[in-house]
Amino acid sequence: MYKPLGGPPFGLAPPGAGTWTTNPDPGWAQIFASRFGGSATPSDTPGVGGNNYAIGGARVVAQNGNILSTQTQIATYLAGTGGVADPNAFYTYWAGSNDLKTTTVASGSSPGNIVNPQNVPQLLAVAGQAASQVTQLWNAGARYILVPNTPALNAAASAAAARGYSSVLVDSRSIYDHALWNDLSAAGIKFIPADIASLYNYVLTNPGSFGITVTSALTAACGNVNSYQCTPANYVAPNANKTHFWADGAGAPDGGGHTTGAVQQIVADYFYGLVVAPSEISFLAEAPLKTRLGVISSIQNQIPLSSDQAGAFHGWVSGDVSWLKMTNNVNGFPDDPGTPLATTAGFDYAITSNWLVGAAFSGQATKQSFSLGGDYRQQEFAVSLYTAFRHNALWADAIGSWGALRDTVNRQVPLGTSIQSNQGSTNGSNISFAGEVGYDFRMPFGPAPANAGISYKAPVAAAAPIVLMHGPVAGIILQQVYVDGFTEANTSGAPTALSFTSQTRNSAVTELGYRASLRFGIWEPYAKLTWDHEFADLNRLVGASLTSIVAPAFSMPAVVLGRDWAAGTIGTRLKLASDVSGYVALTGQLGQNNAMTYGGQVGLNVAFNPPGVVAKF
Repeated sequence: MYKPLGGPPFGLAPPGAGTWTTNPDPGWAQIFASRFGGSATPSDTPGVGGNNYAIGGARVVAQNGNILSTQTQIATYLAGTGGVADPNAFYTYWAGSNDLKTTTVASGSSPGNIVNPQNVPQLLAVAGQAASQVTQLWNAGARYILVPNTPALNAAASAAAARGYSSVLVDSRSIYDHALWNDLSAAGIKFIPADIASLYNYVLTNPGSFGITVTSALTAACGNVNSYQCTPANYVAPNANKTHFWADGAGAPDGGGHTTGAVQQIVADYFYGLVVAPSEISFLAEAPLKTRLGVISSIQNQIPLSSDQAGAFHGWVSGDVSWLKMTNNVNGFPDDPGTPLATTAGFDYAITSNWLVGAAFSGQATKQSFSLGGDYRQQEFAVSLYTAFRHNALWADAIGSWGALRDTVNRQVPLGTSIQSNQGSTNGSNISFAGEVGYDFRMPFGPAPANAGISYKAPVAAAAPIVLMHGPVAGIILQQVYVDGFTEANTSGAPTALSFTSQTRNSAVTELGYRASLRFGIWEPYAKLTWDHEFADLNRLVGASLTSIVAPAFSMPAVVLGRDWAAGTIGTRLKLASDVSGYVALTGQLGQNNAMTYGGQVGLNVAFNPPGVVAKF
């Protein structure tokens, strides 16, 4: 919101001023835009223009000199774009407050004071006009439109009274706000509601949390100077832009009611936390896709250790420590790094020398941090059934898993100088199926040294030949992650807590690659490299709604990770004794847009009956 260069009826702004706050502080629009790497420059900036068409003092339809109405602002914007609104941009439509002032006079097609006495039909008419303007943006292609309510300030009676507000005005604003939102919902417009009224009330009743010491509109930071003309020379105290709520008060020529730079920062932070929250929560359904791959990898690494004894039972355990970072595909949206830990234990039985069946139980936990602040802790307990089969050089394995998820969320929102913690918890599930098939070429190289590897106290049998096995591998991993909806709580009462709808993330990944192993003595180094591709639809939405006021729900796109990446495993198996084997492996995924994970595994496998026929998977 800025002052047009021609100047409103109250005069021009001096150098270094022009924004309706404590200049040279930026307005909320400039701060909000900068969070996404953009800017909010006045559209009438000489020689360059800009993308901020909002004008302080504007009304919905009525013109007031050179203060263009929001209707004209939108028309001006669309005239410069050929009638097309950028579908990937954020738009903020924040209008109506000037129409609802008790000091408003008739102008143009809009009547004057409509709140005292209260004129409900005209309030609904202005709301309808505002809704039609938002609809015009939507029809032109805009898809992310922020529509805040008007600040009723019912928790700041002294400030409201000083500005001529009354209980009638508070009711009138509520009528206007809800009519606007209801009209938009009825028209099928998907917009983002914002509760500025509750935000202002919260700051005014908890000023100390924000370093604000003066909340009365009778003692504004700029005294009786209009905020758009206010510079540090007009401040009533050197740091009044940080310690005062109001920039200009009732004594200002334009009637005042504008906030200081400190409050502009709070508003921008609130808007930012609101629009990025669904993307942050979408990580809850993305993380299980990655952590489940560790369980699958642990089972696949254990299968060769259990497949050397027909009729044998094996028990085994694996540990996995990894690092996972998921980033957002949209500039300015938060990231999500963390360190998953997992343990998997299982048992299996070699029905024949070529056929293995088994079951495994796993538990994993990860703490993924939001780069904006806070984190979520995710736990999963899963059960898996698996089988493996070999016929000569042809081999295959299949793993089916079901897991129960538990998420504890601490989503933090920086709000001015405060940090607001919004906490919640939810449950979910992850169902997956993984299958691989391949063909191994066998290449013996002759006997290994009799004492290759470590020494045993008992005499070592004749050394087996060195054998290289290698061949192609193909596979598929299907997953469905479900996260139940939940509602956050903010113990301080800040209006930053949200409710989130349930979400489902489907995944269908194919893999194609090559694997090889070299067996000599008690050692068997191995490696596998695949190229993976995601076929599932990645364009999903996460819904949210305000908890501070009744308002329509909104939705934002979930984080989108890349469709292609390379996955690799390198490690070694080790024969520790006739009935004890182990492995150590490093795993990783590289080349995926917006995601990276790597880690290490260690496993132990014990046979519970004497060796039988030897086979290798």
